[in-house]
Amino acid sequence: MKKFFQIFLIILFNLFLISSSYTLISLEEEEKIGSQVLKEISSQKEFIRDVEIISYLNAVGEKLVKYGVKFSPFKFKFFLIKDNTFNAFSVPGGYIFVNSGIFEDLDSEDELAGILSHEIAHNLCRHVAKKFEKLKKMQITTTIATLTAMLLGGEKIGEAVGITSTALAQTKLLAYSRSEEEEADRVGLEILVHAGYNPWGIVKIMEKLNKKSPFAIELSYKYLLTHPLPVERLNYLINLANKYSTKNIIYSQIASDKIYFKRIRIKTEILSNDPSELILRYQKQLKEKNDPWIRYALALILSRLGFYRDAICEMKKAITQLPNKNYFKLDLAEIYLNAGKYSKVIEILNKLKPNDNMYPTLSNIFILKKNYLLGYSLFQMGFPQKAYRFFKQIEEKNNKILFNNTEFYYYFGRICSELDKFGESHFYFGKYYELKGEHKIAMFHYRKALSFLNKDSKIYIRVKNHIKNLKN
Repeated sequence: MKKFFQIFLIILFNLFLISSSYTLISLEEEEKIGSQVLKEISSQKEFIRDVEIISYLNAVGEKLVKYGVKFSPFKFKFFLIKDNTFNAFSVPGGYIFVNSGIFEDLDSEDELAGILSHEIAHNLCRHVAKKFEKLKKMQITTTIATLTAMLLGGEKIGEAVGITSTALAQTKLLAYSRSEEEEADRVGLEILVHAGYNPWGIVKIMEKLNKKSPFAIELSYKYLLTHPLPVERLNYLINLANKYSTKNIIYSQIASDKIYFKRIRIKTEILSNDPSELILRYQKQLKEKNDPWIRYALALILSRLGFYRDAICEMKKAITQLPNKNYFKLDLAEIYLNAGKYSKVIEILNKLKPNDNMYPTLSNIFILKKNYLLGYSLFQMGFPQKAYRFFKQIEEKNNKILFNNTEFYYYFGRICSELDKFGESHFYFGKYYELKGEHKIAMFHYRKALSFLNKDSKIYIRVKNHIKNLKN
């Protein structure tokens, strides 16, 4: 993490050397901070890459922005960090980061939307930008390191680069103030309701957090270090929710199907934790109680550990016990894919389509996941041309969702290479290495891509933009 802090400090120090006539860093500067922070977090932290989970998170975020935000100077982007602690934070420029561990405490999409809307509100109110302005009058290299450590969580604040006892005393300044939290609560709840979500979702999750012990907060709930939750604030949230509850509002969710949300929560938990630590717990639970959800989770764990035969057996049993939902068969197909049984994947997926009553956005996510599995399987079976059609369709329709999915771009690069589409191949390999933080290798591939591409093509312009961004 030391490298991350050092580079982040340099970025912010340079941005803060602005004329004191400005009362707030500009929108352009906010975007620059956000993009640079993303690059460094990408090189230091692992993100959840599952296209379905990421698509769902982005769908909820986009619903909030589209229907709940009247005007925004930012294009909001949502990222899921692989970390089993409860944390969420926003970075200037519309960058919203959520730890995967947050799902373990959520029971509904309303609660997830509540967390996201609150972070969107902090960004719209430019609370972090205002805080940066105050920091100009202090020791920049100390206070920014403290802020970064608090945002990321996971590490002890005192271990961050350049932290001193003086800096540790400043952490209260870096945490959101009561007035900032109340403003984010007001704006966040307005966004939430206008987007069609139940305002009590955010109240429920905050009530859960309010019951956590100081030890639990220090260990797993860093969120409360930057988002103070005194009793007064919780009462304030309840009063706001009561106010909105008096209005005739029709609530709607992307996953109104509660079974789907529970499935996403379990999948995220399995991807967030060490499967070797989870397996004994779930095997013990299954012996004590024949619960299909426990069996379902166990199947996913077994697959992660490489016990594919057992995973397939447990998933098939779980599917017979769980409600008749086709997305469970997507999970079975993915286990077969992990096992290298690609013809079986295609056999399952060719018969599979979204359930008739599925919300349109959820149906699109289902098709995205299905096409990804199909494209990958076809490539592994030696049909790169067919695989290319699936991957190209996915990339054109879901570019924002795949923004930081290294796996997708790696395999797309390989597919293009086998088809002698060398310009595209180098472009996608460039994106792969850029997302991994290996910028020299990325630049090599981008420059090679230009030598193969037509100057009038759209992809040529995209490559030029990536080169420009890497140089900045």
